[in-house]
Amino acid sequence: MLRKRIFSSSIIGCLSIFMALFSSCYDENNDYGTDLIESSFRNIMVDTCTVNVTSIMMDSLETSEQSVALVGKYTHSLWGSVTSTAYIPFSRPSFTADADKEVKLDSLVLRVKYNGTFVGDTTKYQQISIHRLLQKVVLNEDDYLYSYNHFNYDPTPLATYRFRPKPGSGNTLEIRLSDALGEDLLEKFESNSVEVNTDRFEEYFKGLTIVPSETENGCLMGFSVADSSCCMQLFYHLKDELSTEKEFLFKANTETQFNHYDYDRSGTILSSYNSKHIEIPSELMNNYGVLFGGVGWYCRFEFPYINNLMQTGKQIEVESAILKLYPVPGTYSDFNQFPDSIYLNIADENNVVTEQVTDYLGTTVQAGKLVKDETYSQNTYYYFDLTTFMREDMGTFGINKHNLQLVLNNNSYTRKFSNLTFYDQHGKMPLKLQLTYKVYESY
Repeated sequence: MLRKRIFSSSIIGCLSIFMALFSSCYDENNDYGTDLIESSFRNIMVDTCTVNVTSIMMDSLETSEQSVALVGKYTHSLWGSVTSTAYIPFSRPSFTADADKEVKLDSLVLRVKYNGTFVGDTTKYQQISIHRLLQKVVLNEDDYLYSYNHFNYDPTPLATYRFRPKPGSGNTLEIRLSDALGEDLLEKFESNSVEVNTDRFEEYFKGLTIVPSETENGCLMGFSVADSSCCMQLFYHLKDELSTEKEFLFKANTETQFNHYDYDRSGTILSSYNSKHIEIPSELMNNYGVLFGGVGWYCRFEFPYINNLMQTGKQIEVESAILKLYPVPGTYSDFNQFPDSIYLNIADENNVVTEQVTDYLGTTVQAGKLVKDETYSQNTYYYFDLTTFMREDMGTFGINKHNLQLVLNNNSYTRKFSNLTFYDQHGKMPLKLQLTYKVYESY
């Protein structure tokens, strides 16, 4: 009997120790087993908070002084086509006439250098034509030129050039222009004609425009406009016993160089909308939101019911908030790559930007992080950490309430045609606001 008593006592002792250990690991402030222990707070995770998505087109895009000539045509699978024509005035070159020497033109060449940016199919041949401007390019009253500005040019081209684009090569295209123009320029400078004096040169020679073909184009390309990367080069020689070769450069006027854009939305869901400052809720765009550099699209995010969470307890504390955006398959490819960077602006009730969403330290502007599903693309998304924004905005009303604006960087709107099409909350791969918050039942 003694042995049985000892064994029973041992079992009771072990059970006591186990219960003590279990109690020390249990957090009485979580909601596990709330039917046994009254909890002072609850942790809740949701990903169904309503997010209203509205796509907005900007009134205008400044395309002068961007140091880039954009040329070509690109057709997006959903939003139609955009065509860009580059207008390039030139500054008067420095030139000293060769007194008592007979000169002869060799060639006049337009040189433009790829800057590495493109959108569209670069495996297709492109065709562009070079035309002489008939109107002097003049800045608007605000000292800018916009994508809708245009100036008349001679319909007869100075040259037509067909090529296969190599935008990542850094190569320079060399396009021989009309000898008639070259001879006229050479004669004017050699004779010190008043037409090419410093004050009159741009009245005489107003510049060139590079026009893409209406039929043979599959991409938009960027060319650098700085120093000698975009210039006209006139080669000639002196008719002396040595046949001395000479040249001089006409450099692009970077102040008045600009790009003109044309859009064709026929056959798309945007065909019935105006071309300037339109706002379209995602439900009228097949549940899509869109960013489009060059075209000028950005998005507004609103959270109409987020304050309802305040009614779930005495006090609410946001633990984390992650926004995920899922690109629409078929709207991106090797020929239309994801934007380098996307950002969120914070805007007031009048949609005036007050600041940008930053990192958790509040010191660096936060760019959307891209996570790629390299296998199936079904789980490719951008995400933002909105924890700080949600903590500060939850519970605000009226003039203190803010929305978010999803935008590209400035270069993408004025120097590129980067674009992103993503689903709203009713799409195949819906936008998600993953919110974790703590509800206090009492103070």
